Amino acid sequence: MTSAEPSPPRRNPAILIVFAIGIFVACIASLAAYFLWPRGDRVGEMDLRAAAPTLAVDLAAGDTLSFRLDVTVGTASGYPDSSRSRSNAVHDQLEASQLAVTLAQGDGPGTSTTCGAYDGKATTVSGSSSEVESSGLPLRCSLVAKTAGRHTITARVTWVPKDVREAKLEVRRVREAD
Repeated sequence: MTSAEPSPPRRNPAILIVFAIGIFVACIASLAAYFLWPRGDRVGEMDLRAAAPTLAVDLAAGDTLSFRLDVTVGTASGYPDSSRSRSNAVHDQLEASQLAVTLAQGDGPGTSTTCGAYDGKATTVSGSSSEVESSGLPLRCSLVAKTAGRHTITARVTWVPKDVREAKLEVRRVREAD
């Protein structure tokens, strides 16, 4: 009688599957962070409900300004009953709202840009039966400083939602060398 060599233990395929799922989740999280994480340094915030929102900033030539919006819209009447439908309706109205931002230095005319107050991306959305709050909405508009020095940013919004309860515009700066 000859002794047979023992067969090697079978590897558990579950470990490989869990490892593959982990890599997939890490890739998705990295892509989400890349596209939604704000770029540059925060230089200030403007209250878009103020009569004439302005912000003074020191910029270098070539600095790019980008913008993010935090907004709360009242939904007491005229909106769908479900939370998801209500958020979608508010985002549609924000997309139709027009934000105009101007960057000026001294008494000159400055440069302007216009964009919708929503472009399909939101980092956080919460709501109740009476309001929808969206935070960190990255906007597609940006401005570039042509010269170095003290600049004034002004903003104006034409809102489509009737009950904008709070609206803050975060201003971020990306240095030319970054």
